[in-house]
Amino acid sequence: MSTQLKTVPQQAYIVGTPIRPGFNGQGQIDLHDYAGMAPPTFEGCTFSHFTFLDLTTVNIDTESFANLGIREEFEGDDGNRIDELEVSFENNGFETVAWPPSIDDLGGFIDGRGRTTGALNRSERWMPVAVYNRVDFSVSSTVTNGIKGNLGGRPQRSASFRDIVNGAVHLVNEGELKPTVNDVNNWLKKRLELWRFFKADLITKMQQAIVEESTRDESLILRKKTSSWHAWIKRNVGLDEKAGDYVLVNASSSSYQTYIQRLWCESILPAIIDGSDPVDVIFYTSHYRPSKARDGLQKSIEKLDQLYDMSFSLVKSHLKSSGIDLDAVLAATGTQLNSDKPFNIIGACPQIVSDHEFESGKLIDVTSY
Repeated sequence: MSTQLKTVPQQAYIVGTPIRPGFNGQGQIDLHDYAGMAPPTFEGCTFSHFTFLDLTTVNIDTESFANLGIREEFEGDDGNRIDELEVSFENNGFETVAWPPSIDDLGGFIDGRGRTTGALNRSERWMPVAVYNRVDFSVSSTVTNGIKGNLGGRPQRSASFRDIVNGAVHLVNEGELKPTVNDVNNWLKKRLELWRFFKADLITKMQQAIVEESTRDESLILRKKTSSWHAWIKRNVGLDEKAGDYVLVNASSSSYQTYIQRLWCESILPAIIDGSDPVDVIFYTSHYRPSKARDGLQKSIEKLDQLYDMSFSLVKSHLKSSGIDLDAVLAATGTQLNSDKPFNIIGACPQIVSDHEFESGKLIDVTSY
């Protein structure tokens, strides 16, 4: 672990323009405000200087920026974190009362991805960052530093039990952490120094969960809230959910019937009636485990096909009750019905880390999910 400066001097360690306009046009952001703060310590990193990052140069569609193994963004409390940051930026601008997002000298993010995402969502241009000289670019270093940056109350929400367990399982899958009690405890207590933030019994539960989940030999799932997937699809696939280009559906193993029935009744049937079918469908998963994700996708597709067949049978039944045998009419006239379905499954979001290429920017073919 590198030795850091105790505090930042007033005039030194600023590169480039020291003052920029504040977020939402509120006041200004002055890098001198960070003078006197103690730089956070990150593994294999030494604080270098402050500067402003041009947010138009940030590529957020990388596994590193996606907080893979560091923090997940999903519905509920954690999923609202970015929304709350955006509201804060709207009402308060960018406040310089806490250490800014941290990046390395090659532009990779060490800490502050949430604040950066919130700023990007608001189309802000310049954000203050602390730049560190970094010598260790391993996955282990990235995940460990990312989680450490989310401890201690500096971000809007501290790293959770699940964030830490996911991070460790990801390192095990990457071959950078052995799933043994000793190695896991060393990572939790010495590298993350969790004893500073959690009680001993909770750290023990984390260790037990990490060892148990690592024995499943299952990949980490990249979980994002629906709005984040909509944004990813628009950037990478060129489809706009607000323009009606597709419908995003949660392929849940436990709630697939509800989601598929909603898709059928609220999107596909209206499209059939107004002649705008087929409806393009994209799936994503909210599960933690690949086996559950795959099961949910299979059940969702089977349920969708079932509703199609049932609807067709319903039409035939009603015609027959009126004395019309549709099959006989078709045979007599030599007519064949259009076999095209009123929906088109164009793919699934890339979420199973070991099998899907998130950085390719492509949807996953559901036949090879």
